[in-house]
Amino acid sequence: MGESLGAEHPLRLATALRVVLPRRDRAVPAGRADLHVHSIWSDGAQAPAAIVRAAAGRVDVLAITDHDEIRGALEAREFARAHSELGVDVVIGEEVSTLNGHVLALWIEERVPPGLSAERTIALIHDQGGLAVAAHPFHPIPHHRVGYRPLATLIPHLALDAVEVVNNSGIFSRIYDAWAALRNVEWMLPVTGGSDAHDVWYVGGALTRFHGRDASALRRDLLAGRTRAHARWSWTFDKMPRHFRMQWRSAVRFVRLNRRPIEVS
Repeated sequence: MGESLGAEHPLRLATALRVVLPRRDRAVPAGRADLHVHSIWSDGAQAPAAIVRAAAGRVDVLAITDHDEIRGALEAREFARAHSELGVDVVIGEEVSTLNGHVLALWIEERVPPGLSAERTIALIHDQGGLAVAAHPFHPIPHHRVGYRPLATLIPHLALDAVEVVNNSGIFSRIYDAWAALRNVEWMLPVTGGSDAHDVWYVGGALTRFHGRDASALRRDLLAGRTRAHARWSWTFDKMPRHFRMQWRSAVRFVRLNRRPIEVS
């Protein structure tokens, strides 16, 4: 896992680019999952029900991963079950703010508290049968706490189940994604893709591809390392005002997060 890129660097770069550049669906498994979406329960723009409706026809599996909150995901699952005709299987998720960066908790039933180390957070996720995914490990995240170590530097030493190598949250995401995919040739973790949508326009903008159509099949493929991740180009100039409003809400939230006391378990 820790071997040097060395002479294989061009080959590994090609591998990374194949992951993050848009691909024709014929080259990947049929199942489509968006494993990184936000609702009004954190800094998203829409209610969980609206997100599930928007996801219909775009994805088979949807994870609502609000910041340090699962009530939106619980609402989304209840709505999806009551409207099975939409064909969306909802996974309960949370984007947990750890002392080292963001970790996606998937297949959980209880909220994981923020403000803990990544190692402790991952242990709490596993304690309830969930899977832990390193979220956008190379995206810059404001943080001023003393002793902070970026998640990317710790990945080889953590019991992570997967790494998010495709994240559609910004214009420069492809750069960060390419680096994550390249480094993952060394980490050798299963991969996920997620839109990081804060508005329904972007749901399905990045995907985790898997064999099957439901959350159980997705989980099996993730644990077996058979998932694929790729992006869809969903950025157009007419959506920029929405995007900038979303970014402003997120920035305000991060300032508030870094000012609050750390939770201890």
